Amino acid sequence: KGGSGSEVDKEPVKYLAPADKLYSKMATEAAEYQVAVDLFLLSTGFTDVASLGVLPRTTGGTLYRYPNFDTQLDFAQLHNDLRWNLLRPQGLEAVMRLRASAGLGVVDYGGFYCKRTPTDVDLPTLDSDKAISVSLRYEEKLPDGQEACVQCALLYTTVSGERRIRVHTLALPISSVLGNIFRASDLEAQTCDMIRRASARLLTGTCSLIHAKEQALTTTVSTLYSYRKFCASNNSTGQLILPEGLKVLPLYCLALHKSPGLRADASPDDRASWLLQGLCSTAYSAVPSIYPRNFPVHQIPDDPVFPPLPTTTWLSSEKLEPDGMYLLEDGRDVHIWVGRQVPADHLKACFGVENVDQIQSATFALPQLDTPQSKALNAFVNCMRKMRSSYMHTRILKRGDPAEHTFYARLIEDRSAAGMSYVEFLCHVHRMIQNKFQ
Repeated sequence: KGGSGSEVDKEPVKYLAPADKLYSKMATEAAEYQVAVDLFLLSTGFTDVASLGVLPRTTGGTLYRYPNFDTQLDFAQLHNDLRWNLLRPQGLEAVMRLRASAGLGVVDYGGFYCKRTPTDVDLPTLDSDKAISVSLRYEEKLPDGQEACVQCALLYTTVSGERRIRVHTLALPISSVLGNIFRASDLEAQTCDMIRRASARLLTGTCSLIHAKEQALTTTVSTLYSYRKFCASNNSTGQLILPEGLKVLPLYCLALHKSPGLRADASPDDRASWLLQGLCSTAYSAVPSIYPRNFPVHQIPDDPVFPPLPTTTWLSSEKLEPDGMYLLEDGRDVHIWVGRQVPADHLKACFGVENVDQIQSATFALPQLDTPQSKALNAFVNCMRKMRSSYMHTRILKRGDPAEHTFYARLIEDRSAAGMSYVEFLCHVHRMIQNKFQ
């Protein structure tokens, strides 16, 4: 194992492909009978998530994983995941087809589904936590100033047994002015597409980490180069000019490089689990999965109302105050980092301890105390869970904790074994754009 550029990065990640065709065959047969498979993995060792993951991936199911499951710490999450799995908005026995107007054609689909015919996508189940992506291609020149239409038709059964059809139609303006395209760009959607493509490539077992990173970087550089060349050509090439809607695209590209799916030091199960979730992610959930939100919770008032949410800090250790507490959430987990100089009265009010060394991450759960500070912190965590439609396991880490690396690994703006700092990466992207002009 090693950092970016090591031998680990350069070799195809073969273990991400299913090790046995048995699960693929089982998944296809289940999908043919409209059976969806949800996996709840409560293991303490290697599970081969990559092989098992083909079951929910092909049948539209969901993968739930609880590494090193501890009844005391993880049961509440398991209980809530089971409950939400049954109660969330979902449809059954679905068939989906996308049509496009003249000049556009469907290339492929992405997500958790079974495809038995060239035109339709079969979904034994579909739910509100996933999305299906569709790639389109230009088949002929589109008339400037008019509209192109895309229509998605979904035939499905409700959980109460009613057969329904749902149709969405988009009429999109056609423009030959590249500036209009950049002004209408959707950063979350583009980031989601970048994550999905990297996940799909790696899960084939034939792609290396370095190649997946290069593909994401090439996409980012090509996008910014096109803007620089065609929309901001009057400025000096010595300046890094970014489109307003995509200003943090390089930051999200770096964050993807440092994610558990692409960093070299991730375990096989951690990597496979992250990539499988990335493959079916929504635009809303994609960004926090690579660039989490970090809230200074020591600044929360004693009697707050959420939302609105407090302001976040940059993902850099420079922003961590030794007498502060920070809550980092990525849509999948919550980490609460506690500085060593947090006042004793605040520790007592929030966690029921008088010394920071009494917090042991392996056994310490977030308590619910009858104090304003504890009630405010728990209310904030519950607000995060409702917003994410996920219970999100909450882990408390003190400064110097053996498990603290899991928190620092998400501070992606710092230089680390996983890659450059954000400033260094931004300079690297700028040099690559300048080289394309030469």
